[in-house]
Amino acid sequence: MRNRTAIGSIYPLGRSGEETQRLQQQSQFYNVFTRRLFEDAGIRPGMRVLDLGCGAGDVSLIAAAMVGPRGSVVGVDRDGKIIETAQERVRKARLEHVSFLKADIDSLEPDRVFDAVVGRLILMYLSEPARTIRRLVGHVRSGGVIAFQEADWTNPPLALPRSRQAEQIYAWMVECFKTAGVETQMGLKLATVFRLAGLPEPQLRLEAPVGSGANWEGFAYAANSIRSLLPALISFNIATAEEVDIDNLAARLRDEVISQNGVLSLSPFISAWATRH
Repeated sequence: MRNRTAIGSIYPLGRSGEETQRLQQQSQFYNVFTRRLFEDAGIRPGMRVLDLGCGAGDVSLIAAAMVGPRGSVVGVDRDGKIIETAQERVRKARLEHVSFLKADIDSLEPDRVFDAVVGRLILMYLSEPARTIRRLVGHVRSGGVIAFQEADWTNPPLALPRSRQAEQIYAWMVECFKTAGVETQMGLKLATVFRLAGLPEPQLRLEAPVGSGANWEGFAYAANSIRSLLPALISFNIATAEEVDIDNLAARLRDEVISQNGVLSLSPFISAWATRH
């Protein structure tokens, strides 16, 4: 495959070992939704899948399990370091039908035909997502699958009773992503993106993890998202390190929700899938 230099948004979560761990923690909450998306979209044994923005390989691993050794998965990411992590995970799992490529997705030029192109939390970072999908769909066979999953921050996370700490985390995240040039409403814009890419009207679904109780890992995951964003929050003058108090953020969020006998949701993901004519 070939790629040219691409211009997209800044990745405000940074590139670090802690961020890679956060991405894998994220999968604990969202992989069940991604697998359901792939099942409904029609990912089957023997298929050849292109995974855009593969990161540490979590989505690629889901696809690999579904297509089996008769199929293949190619994961693509612009970050060579995180691809090394993905490759090591695949090596340990002895999955010979999975490979990874360092490339800029905005200008990726596949040199083969796929049965499916998929991605999770990637279109929000692309400069022209519809144009990118339109180009890549040209490398998907007729009857092939297009399936994407994106976050949507149109509204604050659900909480009952109201969680001011969760609202503050949401406000920090949204302002940081917007300042970095990231599309914070990509989930709800997926249908439009599919149409602009020349695809059939997609099927859509919204899902979000919901939890409560002292042992729920969602509190730590929310705080770890802010931990990854902290350098950008400071650089963009959105918040100071003292205001965030990152080492105590998870405990503050957990204690607030638990003290109110409450329930909290994490960010919702919207799935969209269609079949190429």
